[in-house]
Amino acid sequence: MQKVIDYIIQFLIRDEHKAHHVGYCSDKTQWSKYKVVIVPSNFFNDNIYGTPQSMPSFPLQEIEGIPFLYGSPLIEKINDTIICHADIVASTYFLISRYEEYIHPNSNRDSHGRYIGKLSIPAQANFIHRPIVEEYSEFLRKLLQQNNTSLLPIPQKINHIYLTHDIDSITNYRRLRGCLGGIYRSIFKRTESISTIFKSLININNDPAYTFPWILRQDNQLPQATQIYFVKATRQASGFDRPAYNLVGKNFTHLKKEILTSSPKAIFGLHASYKSGNIPDIISDERKILQYAIENQQITTSRHHYLRSLQPTDMESLIDARIADDYTMGYADIAGFRLGTCRAVRFINPATRKLTSLTLHPLTIMDCSLSEPHYMNLDYQQALAYSQTLINATKQHNGDLCLLWHNTRFTNDNYHSQLYSQIIKFLCL
Repeated sequence: MQKVIDYIIQFLIRDEHKAHHVGYCSDKTQWSKYKVVIVPSNFFNDNIYGTPQSMPSFPLQEIEGIPFLYGSPLIEKINDTIICHADIVASTYFLISRYEEYIHPNSNRDSHGRYIGKLSIPAQANFIHRPIVEEYSEFLRKLLQQNNTSLLPIPQKINHIYLTHDIDSITNYRRLRGCLGGIYRSIFKRTESISTIFKSLININNDPAYTFPWILRQDNQLPQATQIYFVKATRQASGFDRPAYNLVGKNFTHLKKEILTSSPKAIFGLHASYKSGNIPDIISDERKILQYAIENQQITTSRHHYLRSLQPTDMESLIDARIADDYTMGYADIAGFRLGTCRAVRFINPATRKLTSLTLHPLTIMDCSLSEPHYMNLDYQQALAYSQTLINATKQHNGDLCLLWHNTRFTNDNYHSQLYSQIIKFLCL
């Protein structure tokens, strides 16, 4: 457990060489060793941790306008040491470990088994749009500086941009099932055009879902960004894992070539199946399938289909599958800072209280979170304003911005082409 505490303190200070100036202890005889002491609450006590009594109580207390989950807002100075009774270590642990979901494994879930963001502590306490862990960091750094500890300033700019795209479907009509379905709907429901279907069969670039050339032109305006394409690799697709696509077939082969020709540094990652949310052990097999199709890259990144990482402890299966970086951590129903941070953070297993090798990259904004009626249901102007709020918060704390837009969202019947273009322009400034 001490390794976890040390990691959190270093994460908050953002300077590993100054971490020894911060203590996390209730033993007053030890306080004089440190510049700043954070007094532990009872959160980590063996008779409290893992029980309903460990959950924070509402209304949350605040310190300098920053809500925290445990402790009290008292700050005092005893001799040469600043004593902080707001337990920002436990508060940080709670958020970055998904502790809330660990305590509630079967409640506050939607029809897909995902934790509902609007029912989460960050949303209920109205700080889902604030990377509150970064505010803890800023507060702790200020206490150190008040006690004559020099720290390098944190630049107010985005540290890194991840432009990510989940390839749920490459095309609409260039598979037998999709073609027949389109013809049926065009004849009996008149929702689709026969000419569009046949144009798609003649040339993949005519297919409405094949928006990748447009995506690549947009993303290449930000050459400093990392482009990641998450690819499905199920052996037998059913239910929400449909439609399947052949990783050695001509459609994916064409797409792979187009991506790497336009953006040679683009990364392919595993889009772990919907089914893997229930059976995480199959992720290893899916990664091997994708690795076979992507010969010149090591597959070490992942994101769950439907963001369906159901239990925090399931992430151990990603480690077993040789995944080093996961990009799932956003709520489906509300955009914001699910882990309380806008920086990459190591996964802490709340069941074992151990620090792992897996790095979590928080998802800042997903397209459908903004627009879907059963999610945020924002119009274009509202979606743009909220996206800019999250981007500016990330910039303020020198965090990483991770965007997710599906290739199938760039159609004429929604605002996502316009919104994505505007966000790219905003990031180019």
